[in-house]
Amino acid sequence: MLYPKIKIAIAGVGTVGKGLIDLLLKYKNKQTKIEITAIASRRKQKFKGEIFKNTVFFNDAKKLLKFHNYDILVELIGGEKGVSKDIVFNALREKKNVVTANKALVSKFWNQLHSLMEKNNCSLKYEAAVAGGIPIIKVIDEFLLSNKITKIYGILNGTSNYILSNMLLYKKGFKNILSEAQKLGYAESNPKFDIDGTDTAHKLSILSSLAFECYNNVSKIDNEGIENVDLQDLEIADSLGYKIKLLGITELKNKNIKNFVYPCLLSKDSFIAKIDGVYNGIVVESNFCKKSCFVGEGAGAHPTATSVLSDIISLSKKRNNGFKKSSNFLYQETNLQSRFGSYYLRFTTYDKPGVISGIANQFKTFNISMKSMLQKETEIGNSKDATIVITTHNCFENNMMKALKKINRLNFIRKKTVYFRIENFK
Repeated sequence: MLYPKIKIAIAGVGTVGKGLIDLLLKYKNKQTKIEITAIASRRKQKFKGEIFKNTVFFNDAKKLLKFHNYDILVELIGGEKGVSKDIVFNALREKKNVVTANKALVSKFWNQLHSLMEKNNCSLKYEAAVAGGIPIIKVIDEFLLSNKITKIYGILNGTSNYILSNMLLYKKGFKNILSEAQKLGYAESNPKFDIDGTDTAHKLSILSSLAFECYNNVSKIDNEGIENVDLQDLEIADSLGYKIKLLGITELKNKNIKNFVYPCLLSKDSFIAKIDGVYNGIVVESNFCKKSCFVGEGAGAHPTATSVLSDIISLSKKRNNGFKKSSNFLYQETNLQSRFGSYYLRFTTYDKPGVISGIANQFKTFNISMKSMLQKETEIGNSKDATIVITTHNCFENNMMKALKKINRLNFIRKKTVYFRIENFK
């Protein structure tokens, strides 16, 4: 039996693009023959092999707007604006299929992209946009199709996980580990989106929109990064039986959707806490399967390129597009102020009588109950400071923020209080 060739045009030959080409050079499957008809790259690169004999090379991806000899556009440039958006939207208008790793684009234009696909009877697949080597999009869209998903949470950014893991492992500060991650290629020269939580928020928006069939705009996701995570807190958390991880959390409960991104304390015994380095870990909770756990490399050339190639092959076999239109369900988006949970708090104070009672008085005012406390002296210059670490029972975030605002104004507080949320995943 003869199988038709699938013609693809590749836009962007960075880390993922090079990884994809490497896989294509090695990929052999009688049922899916792939031909590269065009490559757009700003960098001059040499490509050797039979697979490139009919390839047209462009130094500007905009030229793909007038190029039509392809079945699938593979967009690997990134970014929610500019040429990446232009070529993707243009391809869909021309009834071409699209494969992308662009989480910013997919998360921002979810409904618009769906409308274009529906109108023009074509597909956009984006497995590579979330968690690189974990096929989480297919899991949600296909495997768990018969289940009602209630919660998804996990580590969605390998760079931040590498930094937090290695700060604790090697007893080094944030800047030192970040620099090492950049040298190893685990972090970009400008790692802002990785460390400030933006990358995680984009991915969470996609997972939440797909799982709950209700577009969850990334701009409405409460988002905190890891820039202020100190080695001291990682070590104290470790002594208390916790790990600090940057998590994305989406949950649907009583028609309320929660979408949060923040660093938090997790019990060392939990599945997610055990995932270190550049790996991602995701937990999906649903009514029939209960808890499904996934782990894999979240970034890098070959893991992400594997997801891209998987989408290409799926489209060649005319499988569903993995995109869900927003339902008619009306969900209320909740913000962090409504969170009900426990907290880790580190106070830097003058070492003097009345400190504990002063903090306790504010806790009492705002209905906050202490669970545990430890205190140690530290010498700074000629003065003695005290470091007080308190964990709390569950309370409302709004009350905690009000209490901390009052506490930070007390005359014995030396530095602004450090706090992290504690997540007790069962």
